[in-house]
Amino acid sequence: MPESPWENEKFAQKNISHIDEKFLAGTEQEVSFLKAEMGIEKGVSIIDLGCGTGRHSIELARQECRVVGVDISEVLLEEAKKRAVELDVDVEFINGDLRSLDALFENEEKKFSCAICLCESGFGVLGGEEEDLYFLKSVYGLLKPEGKFILTTFNGIRRYLKYNEKDSVFNYSKGVVNWSAPAEEFGEELTEEMRIYTPSEARMLFKLAGFSKIEIFGCSPGNFNHQKLNIDDIEMMVMGVSGDWKRGTKGGQRPFLSS
Repeated sequence: MPESPWENEKFAQKNISHIDEKFLAGTEQEVSFLKAEMGIEKGVSIIDLGCGTGRHSIELARQECRVVGVDISEVLLEEAKKRAVELDVDVEFINGDLRSLDALFENEEKKFSCAICLCESGFGVLGGEEEDLYFLKSVYGLLKPEGKFILTTFNGIRRYLKYNEKDSVFNYSKGVVNWSAPAEEFGEELTEEMRIYTPSEARMLFKLAGFSKIEIFGCSPGNFNHQKLNIDDIEMMVMGVSGDWKRGTKGGQRPFLSS
């Protein structure tokens, strides 16, 4: 059994059309927002984490950014590469697990000006709080000073408020949604646990990872802006900036964390 359902070829292939139907139309608006918010200009280096079929990577590359896209699914990456060729844009796509970013880039001196992880493409499904914090620390390590990171994830407040005792999928005491698909459809049983974070929990993890200037907004596909996060928003957008994590600590020690 794969650790991620996206490593299952049938599952990934089936979901390509679903991804396009739900998200593709909003790509141009989302990228326009990202460029304005992150100060993205020609030649800026960007890493797209959980890039999928490459819709953000490709659009950013079309606008002359230097883009690296990382995803765990070989199927989605093959589709991304095909689309990049069709549009004659240059994107470096890397097959890898977001839990192992350090290993993927350990022999390289790549430092990015910006990082994105959008549409629940990584954060929350990496195994739990420790794995998500490790991921955030890894992203922080890949960014140049004052590098900007934008992530979208589910809004935990909404999920908690909609909980009832008949909900067998959501474990509210752990903040975890358990998902599964039967073996008959994909040749093996697929399961996934998604950690759903409240805004304050997401802010805390970003802060522990070293990020500053943390902001949280509401968002939805094709509607990225600075809208106030509302209780009924399905998704939230978390922004952070890399900097000197020693600032505000005693003796240069990072609070709560080892290096």
